[in-house]
Amino acid sequence: MFERFTDKARKVVILAKNKATERGDDQIRPVHMLYGLAGTDGVAARALTALGVDCAAVERELGRSVPEGRAPLGEAAGEDAEALAAIGIDLDEIKRRIEDSFGPGALERVPLAPKGPLNWTGHLPLDDQAKLSLALSLKEARALRHNYIGTEHMLLGLLRVAERYPRGEFAAATLPDLGLDPATARGRVLAEVNLIRRGDPPGR
Repeated sequence: MFERFTDKARKVVILAKNKATERGDDQIRPVHMLYGLAGTDGVAARALTALGVDCAAVERELGRSVPEGRAPLGEAAGEDAEALAAIGIDLDEIKRRIEDSFGPGALERVPLAPKGPLNWTGHLPLDDQAKLSLALSLKEARALRHNYIGTEHMLLGLLRVAERYPRGEFAAATLPDLGLDPATARGRVLAEVNLIRRGDPPGR
């Protein structure tokens, strides 16, 4: 999965991690990921700009947001599995494939190799919703028949998480405060994707 992320998509996670670290947060949350998307040139940033959202707006929202309590991964996965299975996502299969490639517990940590695309977050973990957004970005890429995961897929994955957790802080406070409606934002991202000429290199 991780090898499919474009350079810009990897930069998103690095920016998210840096912002979380700068703020003293102990996990990377969806709002940090949104900051990274707004700050990385790509399809997602263009869509967000068209919707009136930039890094400064997300940073202001970060100043107001309060981290949600972290549900145990097993509990969250159990709650999500049935709903996600209905749209063709098998969390157990995703976890199995990632662990086959990167070892047991790969979703709970990032390999500490000094170089390479997996050294994104160091010791700072992603929270459960941020992890789920990455899994859903893979699903979005497949639905669009893309063989890479770019910033557009990451934003679509975040929007799916907001729809899945409508009462969570990200969906109930962050997105409304930014004036972002998930359905409208999704439409804007897909419009940007459709503007890209067929055959252009990914680099998203």
